[in-house]
Amino acid sequence: EMEYGRTIEAYEGELPGAGDDPRTVQFLRVGRAALLYQTLDGKETGYWDVSAKGWAVDERYAHGFREGLAVARKTRAPEMLILPVPAPTETKS
Repeated sequence: EMEYGRTIEAYEGELPGAGDDPRTVQFLRVGRAALLYQTLDGKETGYWDVSAKGWAVDERYAHGFREGLAVARKTRAPEMLILPVPAPTETKS
């Protein structure tokens, strides 16, 4: 469980679209800090918005997504990734 928060993973999957039109995208999970996606053509990038409980398009993530994808696929050496990650919020259990 603790290792999950320190890992980076890339995979392909379906992103629900408007209506019944899912799209195939690349997902990038950066520990517990961010879950991002990018369309296969690279024209749209976004993230899972925890507060809205849905996907949000945000092109500020595009460059960091590409760098993170290379690290996750082990085609680039691991280094510090700069991503605009939303600030954490306190949860009640």
